[in-house]
Amino acid sequence: MDVKVDRDEMDDQELLQEFLRTNVAFLGPDRDIIRDHKMAPRSAREQKVLSSDPDIHQFDHVRGFFQGVLDDNFEITQNMIVAPAGRFGDLTTALFTGAGDHCMASTKGVIGFCACIHYPIRFVLKNYKDDPAVGVNPGDCFIFNDPFYGGLHSPDQSAFMPVYHEGELVAWVACGMHEGEDGAKEPGGMGPGMESPFDEGLKMPPIKYAENYRLRTDYVTFLQNSCRDPRMFGADLKTRLATCIRLEKAVKRAIEEHGVDAVVGAFRQNIEYVAEEVQRRIADLPEGTVRAHTFLDTTMREDALLRIFLTATVKDGKMTFDFKGSSPQIYNRPINSGLTMMKVLLSNSLLCFVWPDLPRVNAVLEHIEFITEENTICDCSRDVPSCLSMQVMFKGLTLAHLAAVKFYYSCNRKYANIIAPWFNQTVSFVYGGITQHNEMTGNLCADLNGMPGGAHWNDDGQHSMAMHLAAMTDCGESEFTEEELPFMQVVSKRLFKDNVGFGKYRGGSGYQYSATMQGSPLWGFSAVAGGSKYSSNTGLFGGYGCSAYPIAKIKNLNIFDQIKTHPEVFEPDMVYLMNERPFEGGDYVTQRGSMPYELCTEGELYMASQGAGGGYGDLLERDPERVMVDLEEDLISHETARDLLFVVYDEETLVVDEAKTKAARLEEKQARIARGKPYDEFVDEWVKEEPPKNVPYYGGWGEDHQTLYADGLSMPADAIETIMLPDPKDVEIAKLKKSLSEMEGRLNKSGQ
Repeated sequence: MDVKVDRDEMDDQELLQEFLRTNVAFLGPDRDIIRDHKMAPRSAREQKVLSSDPDIHQFDHVRGFFQGVLDDNFEITQNMIVAPAGRFGDLTTALFTGAGDHCMASTKGVIGFCACIHYPIRFVLKNYKDDPAVGVNPGDCFIFNDPFYGGLHSPDQSAFMPVYHEGELVAWVACGMHEGEDGAKEPGGMGPGMESPFDEGLKMPPIKYAENYRLRTDYVTFLQNSCRDPRMFGADLKTRLATCIRLEKAVKRAIEEHGVDAVVGAFRQNIEYVAEEVQRRIADLPEGTVRAHTFLDTTMREDALLRIFLTATVKDGKMTFDFKGSSPQIYNRPINSGLTMMKVLLSNSLLCFVWPDLPRVNAVLEHIEFITEENTICDCSRDVPSCLSMQVMFKGLTLAHLAAVKFYYSCNRKYANIIAPWFNQTVSFVYGGITQHNEMTGNLCADLNGMPGGAHWNDDGQHSMAMHLAAMTDCGESEFTEEELPFMQVVSKRLFKDNVGFGKYRGGSGYQYSATMQGSPLWGFSAVAGGSKYSSNTGLFGGYGCSAYPIAKIKNLNIFDQIKTHPEVFEPDMVYLMNERPFEGGDYVTQRGSMPYELCTEGELYMASQGAGGGYGDLLERDPERVMVDLEEDLISHETARDLLFVVYDEETLVVDEAKTKAARLEEKQARIARGKPYDEFVDEWVKEEPPKNVPYYGGWGEDHQTLYADGLSMPADAIETIMLPDPKDVEIAKLKKSLSEMEGRLNKSGQ
């Protein structure tokens, strides 16, 4: 309600404050909200309910009802969504308390979409609820995606709606998902070529796009006109609203049956149970510090080593994740990540790999502290692009997984299998152009969801199956894609040899696949993966990580015509096609896994491969019979079995010679000792005071986190300078001009 103010009775200071309150020039991101991941204090109703000997069995019954509702609505939404990623499981349904605390989520889909919605809910409560121009009323539905108001990256767009009972705000319901197309510079919303936040398309703070259970035609029209695929965007806005309405009805139905106190109490008890249980589990961990680091090997435009460093500490019943020492932010590359994404990566890691038995709520972070340096790629400013922040998230998720596994290794009680890291790259193609139905579109292929799993402490890892941040996603069916889009996969989901993380137990193998345009007047692809020069994944306790994977292309050739003309020489295998080059006249190209959007012609073939899950343990301890099974399944080559795993066997019958195998492995162990060096000697030879000058290195060096390096420059970590990188095309042009000038100089000297 808009309260009238008697200005005649106000002094100058009061008038000034009233003026400032009612004349806000710009509602920017709220730092206090974004940097606080802790749950709110109990409301008065929650306190009354939980302090009065409640019926916990009724609470359990209520939560069981809501879990079914959330899972059912996940499936309903998945079948209604138009965006490809959403159809294959990149979404979630969730419930929140009236104060915005995350209290329940679907057991399916991506946890991260609901692990951040408390931020925009709190923004709405603080800034819109009492604003007469906006307000928060029954039937209102808000949508958002801006990372600095609580989003992940701009292609992820989530909706939420308040639930009232007798005028009291008692809950919020939400539906989050990866929409993809958002009108960005490159189709699909997350291309490597984006150089500023203004290239990234729609950046929505919380917007009320529906009132009184009806879409706002003006807002929806604006949003549809802000992207390449208004049909898809509009349909998915309706789907999110419909899902929120169904969830709201379920909350009201539960209140009618059990009473509002039972529903409110069940929600709050679930949050507090998770927080208390995490506190207990942290107290059971051995005290100590685990350090881990890895590198992004590309800014998405050029090769570079961008360090991500994690120091995880357990002490006095507290757990701290410290990302200091990571790379400075890059001002004109989209590889940066906001703090929200870093917190979401940890909730993903803990709830997927460490404590998967816990309810999927954000209270898992209640007793965990974060430390970052602002203006780094782990805590970037709003001034830099961040649409590919998931590259930082993926690496951070792996580091958090490694740290947790090492803490739990010596614990008698574990809540999940100890496994090596899952493969952690979005190896896929982003597309955009005109479809065979004469509609403009842009989005990504769901093949990226088929990431292979890491080796277990007692068994091999799973082959390509699901994202490492969401085991309940799907990689989709090629036929569904081909019905709607003008491209085919002539190489589709096929494993190939030696693409595993070796160890006592091997990681899962990743599949290869392709994208080939057919029947469009205007079409193109981009790609957003790292790991082409530096292994993106690591093994555990002596296990090997994955290989490095490029993108492969056959340009200036129509593969459909070639298959018709020479079907006998075609094999749906990327390794064969690139090594044997069976078709004449085409350009066979390999490049890093990040590729800015480029137009293609019909039949040009783009190929990529999912990587491998990390291996576990010393590969010389692998059971020779498991090696024979891998050979039978064509997962590894004879060269690998013989020269890497040191198994002696008959290549025709696959019968192992156990005595000779034992001798061969003993000889290799002795050779390892001979190749080794005393630790002090190794340190003297290998450890340097600073990064080599000829390597584009970004981040701290060793355990020094006070100084950060940026391609030869050094700067204090608390005073990071602006780092601008030149356009790679300009760099290449400069090289060509220099080469041409030198050639002209030589010709002039020779008198020619």
